[in-house]
Amino acid sequence: MPDHDDTPAPTSETATPAATPAEASASSADPLDLTRTRLSGRWLRKMGLFLLLLIGFGIWGLYDALVAYPDRGENAASYRLYQYLEAADEAHGFALPLGVPEGVTPPEHRRDIRSRFDDLRRTIKNAGAGARDAQAELAMLAWLDSLSTLGRLKPERVDSDLSAEPPRDLLASLRAEWDAKDAPKPLSSYDIPVQWLFAAVGLGGGLWLGLHMVGVARKRYGWERPTMTLTLPDGSTLTPDQVAEFDKRKWDKFLFFFKIKPDHPSLGGRELKLDLYQYVPLEEWTVAMHKHARPEDYEDEGADQGELPDSAETAEPDAQSDPGEPKDA
Repeated sequence: MPDHDDTPAPTSETATPAATPAEASASSADPLDLTRTRLSGRWLRKMGLFLLLLIGFGIWGLYDALVAYPDRGENAASYRLYQYLEAADEAHGFALPLGVPEGVTPPEHRRDIRSRFDDLRRTIKNAGAGARDAQAELAMLAWLDSLSTLGRLKPERVDSDLSAEPPRDLLASLRAEWDAKDAPKPLSSYDIPVQWLFAAVGLGGGLWLGLHMVGVARKRYGWERPTMTLTLPDGSTLTPDQVAEFDKRKWDKFLFFFKIKPDHPSLGGRELKLDLYQYVPLEEWTVAMHKHARPEDYEDEGADQGELPDSAETAEPDAQSDPGEPKDA
């Protein structure tokens, strides 16, 4: 079946630019006179679109994992530090040391506060200094949690945040900042890992698809019209009289199966699966071989026999098919 050109026919309002001699020769050549396949333009466009979508998805996830979500987490940590300083000011007016007790690491202190979480919540319900101290400890826990979610719960980070300015000056600076902004949504523990997963899926899938496209592009089929010899990508040759059966069970998915006769020197007894969607004019060559070997199959050639629904250059395979799936030949 001849390839269809996707370019609209010229009208009185629009004119098609003149084709180059090479383009004119390629479009007018009889497919059976060609000697090498080329990649289907439709397949290339479809796979190229999938490739761009995967890479775009991966870059989006990478940006979120490296920039957007860490920035949001830093804002949440800043706001939690502000709340901690306010609670500490109300509890003891900065008369007591801030931060992690000496000799204890931030993760250890965080675990200690969390182990007393229920007791601290009950203490808050009572009036008095004990309730204010409990509120300050819970506010510190929220700050340490926000640093832990970012993977930055380290002694130097805690000391750096608390020693940037004297406590009252630091509280005043943070109050001025957060009075002018809405409280940020804190990060969940899974937010950044999920973005890394998106990046891995997108970029990994894009790499796989790109390599698959390169592999498909490296394959070529050859053709000799006088002898109707099809040359496979591995160099094996095949003529119509060497095919025992021409099987169109997945013709609607642009797949043609050849059952090879046992006496073939290298392919004897094998079944070849030819993807007519990826390569043109492979469809015309295989149909010609079939007609030559089994002309009776084409005696009633019509809409549902002998031709695909449309050329591989212009038609989509069945929705259930996967044109990017690696083939046997």
